[in-house]
Amino acid sequence: MIGLLLGSWLAFSLARIFEKWAVEKFVSEEMRKKFDYLIGHGGVILSFLLFLIPGFPKDALCYILGLTPMHLGIFLIISTIGRIPGTLMATLQGAKAFEHQYKLFLILLVLSALVILVFYIYHENIHHQIKKLKGAKNKVSVD
Repeated sequence: MIGLLLGSWLAFSLARIFEKWAVEKFVSEEMRKKFDYLIGHGGVILSFLLFLIPGFPKDALCYILGLTPMHLGIFLIISTIGRIPGTLMATLQGAKAFEHQYKLFLILLVLSALVILVFYIYHENIHHQIKKLKGAKNKVSVD
């Protein structure tokens, strides 16, 4: 976790220092366009959810978030807490494989695959719900 935190902080900081030049070196244009749309429409909550998704390209997300006005402290909190479930699952899978408990390893692997599949299938619905929540929150603060 310390390595993940330091790597995330470094990617975020490089993007802040070198701006688009650094991000263009490490993140493809297609990936940047996807992230620009997501970050522009979801902010902190959506960024946190993206960190929760196992297998999601989090390094690219760190570079992209470095280009946003997000505060470094907020970034470090959401990137660290958001990575805990995936890191825990990967650690448990590795431990079960190392201990030759292949049945439990496969169960954990299937659970991880199901989570990824659910996010993949319903990512548009999830994004829509987040936008609705954000819209409702903005209406409440205006009223």
